[in-house]
Amino acid sequence: MQVKNAKKATLQLYHLIRIVWLRALRQSVSLRAAHLTLASLLAAVPIITIVFGILRLTPAMGDMQDAFVGFVEQHLAPGSSDTVIPYLVEFSEQAKNLPAAGIVTLIFTALLLLNSFEGSVQAIWRIKRKRKIRERLLTYWAILTLGPILLAVSMSLYGTILSYELKGIELPNLLSKAFDLGSYVIYFLLLFTINFLTPNAEVQLKLTCASAVVGAIGISILNTLFGNFAQFFANYQVVYGTFAALPIFLIWLQFSWLIILLSVSLNATLHKLNRQPKTDELE
Repeated sequence: MQVKNAKKATLQLYHLIRIVWLRALRQSVSLRAAHLTLASLLAAVPIITIVFGILRLTPAMGDMQDAFVGFVEQHLAPGSSDTVIPYLVEFSEQAKNLPAAGIVTLIFTALLLLNSFEGSVQAIWRIKRKRKIRERLLTYWAILTLGPILLAVSMSLYGTILSYELKGIELPNLLSKAFDLGSYVIYFLLLFTINFLTPNAEVQLKLTCASAVVGAIGISILNTLFGNFAQFFANYQVVYGTFAALPIFLIWLQFSWLIILLSVSLNATLHKLNRQPKTDELE
């Protein structure tokens, strides 16, 4: 009986992976990831400027700016972020000196990236009805605000646990495990936010959580692989110098967007299979 159940579960998992992959192929997910990668280069400075502006709203969050930058350099794009991120932060600081028209242009650039991402999500979900402009702006603003706030809260808890460990205070096993999974939890929260808010459809918490978990595992594996190939990147930098950080960062960004869009495809597929007996509205 256990063997039969195992075979059935394996077949169901294979069937799910196949459906997700076919959905991703039909919607040209790899091309969409490449488009979002290029759009991210244009929108990186505006988004960082907006995030820093939100983190400066309160003194408690303002103190987290350096911790935020340190976290990004440590956990995102291993092998290149320590070169690329400082430049982006410097550009962001210079952006504060722009006139009003320039600031509006920066915000518009960030909104274009979010609009492009939303279009990809709606296409993957096969949703034809579009949101009204007001609803889009509210969704974009929620992503730009909730993302940094969730990250700030997570980093605050992370820093509190770290301070206890440095003081030699013994923590419960649950908190110790949470400390070890700190970066994974942050990946999960960010993926859950965009997977829950972006689709213009009824979204279930349980299915979205499952998709965010898979996506967070994928990004964690990606960062582990990049970290393990640090020596390869070092050899690459011998030839290209500081410029080597840019192509490495682009490769990481491309794969990151691919994983994000695959998690969106998984989320859409799970909702489709869950609603199939009742309705076919996602087709």
